[in-house]
Amino acid sequence: MTDGSLTQTQPNPTEGSFFLRNSIPQGKHYDYQVDIEQVAAFVSYEQSFQSGWDLSLGLRVEDTNYDYDNRMIDGRTDEFGVACRFGCRYNRPGDRSDSFTNLSPKLGLSYALNDFHSLQLRAQRGFRAPQASEMYRLQNDQNIADLDSVELDSYEVEFKGAGEGWAYSAGYYFMDKQNEIVTNSDRLNLNNSHTQHTGLEFSLGLDITDTLALAAVYNFAEHTYENSEISGGIDIQGNNVDTAPRQFGNLRLRWTPSERVTSELELVSMGEYYTNPENTASYSGHNLLNLRTQYTVNDSVQIYANILNLDNREYAERADWTSFTDDRYFPGEPRRAFIGITINY
Repeated sequence: MTDGSLTQTQPNPTEGSFFLRNSIPQGKHYDYQVDIEQVAAFVSYEQSFQSGWDLSLGLRVEDTNYDYDNRMIDGRTDEFGVACRFGCRYNRPGDRSDSFTNLSPKLGLSYALNDFHSLQLRAQRGFRAPQASEMYRLQNDQNIADLDSVELDSYEVEFKGAGEGWAYSAGYYFMDKQNEIVTNSDRLNLNNSHTQHTGLEFSLGLDITDTLALAAVYNFAEHTYENSEISGGIDIQGNNVDTAPRQFGNLRLRWTPSERVTSELELVSMGEYYTNPENTASYSGHNLLNLRTQYTVNDSVQIYANILNLDNREYAERADWTSFTDDRYFPGEPRRAFIGITINY
C-alpha cells in the first residue's frame, strides 16, 4: 500500500502564439492524490529428469488498484473553472477507482550438454500496469484514459559454457510487445503501439594470461513497429523503432599486474539508429574509450583514478528528431578525469 500525489503550477502567464496564450492558463494545472494498492502471489515448480533436462515453471498474479482523488475542479478549465478560448490543454478527470489484474506465466528448460556447456530455453509473459500519471494527468479533450496493461511475450534460446579461465554465452531472443502506452499528436494517452524485437546476444570472458583478461558483450537487434500508424504523413508499420540501435556492446581489457593494482581499458560501442518513427533521420552512433585504475592500499582503503572519454570524442548521449527542431542532440560529456578514495569501516 502506497500513495502518490502530483501538483503542477505555472507561476507566470504563457508566452508565445495567440493559440498557446489562450490554451495554457496561468496558475494551478493539476493537484491530485492516488492511493495505490498492489497484491501479488507467485507459485513455482522445478523438476530434474534423469535425461539431463531441468524444468522450471512459474506463475505470478498481480492486482493493482488505484483510488484517485482530484483536489481541484474537474474538467478542462483553469483552476477557477473558467474555460480557455481554444480549450485548455490540461484536463482533470473526476474522482475514480481503477484496477488491473495481470497473469505472468514462465517456462524454463535447461539441458546439460556436458560438464562445460548447456542449453537453455525460456518463455515468459511480462506486464506493466498503467502508471498513475498516464491514467490521470490528461490533456485536451481526454476525460478518461481507457488503458490496459502493457504486455510483453518473450522467447529465448541460449547456449552457455564456462571452464577454468573462460566463459561464454550466445543467445537468440524474440519479444512481442503489445498495448504499449503512447501519447499521440493530439496529446491523448492510448494503448496504441505494437512492437517486435529480435536479436542475437553474445558474451565472452577469457583469461589471456595470469595478469591479462578480456571481457566482451555485444548485441545485434532489430526493433520494428507492427501496428499501422500514420506519423508525419507516413505509415510506420514495418519501420525501425526510433532511438533503438541495431548494434551495441562493450569490450574490456583488464590488466592486474599485482594483487593491489587493477587497470581496465574499455571500448563502448553504440551503433546507428533512427531518431524518428518515419525513419527519415538518424544518428550515426559512436565509440568511446574509458580507462579505470584502482590501487588497494589495504582491506579498508582503495584509491582509484578514472579517465572517461579518453580520446575526447564528440558524441550524443541521446539524439532525436522533432518537427519543431529537426535533429536534436543531447551532447555527451567531454574527456574528464576523476581521482578518489574509498574507505570502508
